[in-house]
Amino acid sequence: MKIMAAFRISSLFSRAVSLRTASAFLGKKYGLGRGSMNRFSTAAVLEEPISPPVQINYTKLLINGQFVDSASGKTFPTLDPRTGEVIAHVAEGDAEDINRAVSAARKAFDEGPWPRMSAYERSRIMLRFADLVEKNIEELAQLETWDNGKPYEQALTSELPIFVRLFHYYAGWADKIHGLTVPADGPHHVQVLHEPIGVAGQIIPWNFPLLMFAWKVGPALACGNTIVLKSAEQTPLTALYAAKLFHEAGLPDGVLNIVSGFGPTAGAALASHMDVDKLAFTGSTETGKVVLELAARSNLKPVTLELGGKSPFIICEDADIDKAVEQAHFALFFNQGQCCCAGSRTFVHERIYGEFIEKATARAMKRTVGDPFKKGIEQGPQIDSEQFEKVLRYIKSGIDSNASLQCGGERVGTKGYFIRPTVFSDVKDDMLIATDEIFGPVQTILKFKEIDEVIKRANATRYGLAAGVFTRNIDTANTLSRGLKAGTVWVNCYDVFDAAIPFGGYKMSGIGREKGVYSLNNYLQVKAVVSPVNNPAWL
Repeated sequence: MKIMAAFRISSLFSRAVSLRTASAFLGKKYGLGRGSMNRFSTAAVLEEPISPPVQINYTKLLINGQFVDSASGKTFPTLDPRTGEVIAHVAEGDAEDINRAVSAARKAFDEGPWPRMSAYERSRIMLRFADLVEKNIEELAQLETWDNGKPYEQALTSELPIFVRLFHYYAGWADKIHGLTVPADGPHHVQVLHEPIGVAGQIIPWNFPLLMFAWKVGPALACGNTIVLKSAEQTPLTALYAAKLFHEAGLPDGVLNIVSGFGPTAGAALASHMDVDKLAFTGSTETGKVVLELAARSNLKPVTLELGGKSPFIICEDADIDKAVEQAHFALFFNQGQCCCAGSRTFVHERIYGEFIEKATARAMKRTVGDPFKKGIEQGPQIDSEQFEKVLRYIKSGIDSNASLQCGGERVGTKGYFIRPTVFSDVKDDMLIATDEIFGPVQTILKFKEIDEVIKRANATRYGLAAGVFTRNIDTANTLSRGLKAGTVWVNCYDVFDAAIPFGGYKMSGIGREKGVYSLNNYLQVKAVVSPVNNPAWL
């Protein structure tokens, strides 16, 4: 399979598939009526769910190269978001299991071969792993869709190829990490060494389980570290499968340990562990604050945080409206809207606002919602009942705030966690739907008049993860891209994720950067070694 150089999935979302329209309802709990079928129709197919052929073989914790039960013997169910039914029961790790995993990682770092083997040999193991992922790509994509609810086409043709590309990228870096020799003001030889930091604790989210695995595991291993990774309790299956493939590729025991479990128990134990040298977390801003505090209160371990966002997508008056509609649609609705950098505040110039609203609404109503294993489906279910209900509460908030509901606003079907693509117009900056991270298929469209005005409004948020700009004018693009306080600004595109492009946020969207060369700095210590030079021929 051809490996795509960039994680760009807009092609999956530009194909409107003509499918039978299913009516849906929203319970009285949320106070929303059905509305007319013309207004709330979405191309939706909810039939008996397709059973994926993949076998679930790995449900235990992976500690020191072995699949083991949790110390307590407890398990928890991982659910199919299409139905809310149990897929499998997975070992529930807690503080004792984190201790076991950290001990294995510490021994593997202090005494094992991984940090002592040549960087070239480490890179070969990582490349063998990438080859094994390609051989098992369909099984991994099926597990990712089954556990998460994302479209299978998306997982198979976009996310898994970039997963492989990321490990190729970091395998390439492994033998190119080096220090420096620097001059001193006197007869001394100064070496600056870049050393592996030690045992890395990593906590990954549920929206992109495999990609977040790659973003964190890749650079940590390339630098020669060992790892304890806690997977999200909603999506534990693919991390265990991937780790098994890593051991088939020759990864020594104890180098990569996987603990499935819950945040308040396993996650908190990992963040506060005194023998963890580095912590990396991706998740909500509120949880990120807790993680940072736990790390500080324990051993002041350095922390990388990739957190929430409320990213502006700014469409200027000179934009090609049809292209802008499609890009804005993709920027928001991709992955069921469950994306930290989603373009969730769509700012449209007042001169094209009416036309944009009409076309954006029509595009949302054509969006295909249904079983993510079905070919042509653009949108699957939300991850679980908690997220499903949270999104519906925000929709009700938008209606109560007098934003104009253009389409959607309802659940699809009576089973699982499907929500109709929703579009709000006449949105004001102080509405909750314009300030809070909804993390769902809800597009909020705001009006602006001047460039200076929209920069100020776009920056008036506690977040700063990403932004989008759509214009034909290079001067406008430059003014906006430099004025927006965000870690990534996409111009006339969105969600382009190349392995080499750094990703991270300003303000409360995080600390540090992932991907690219910058991510290596997260997993290296810098040591200066100074020694005298007697009778030097030169300095």
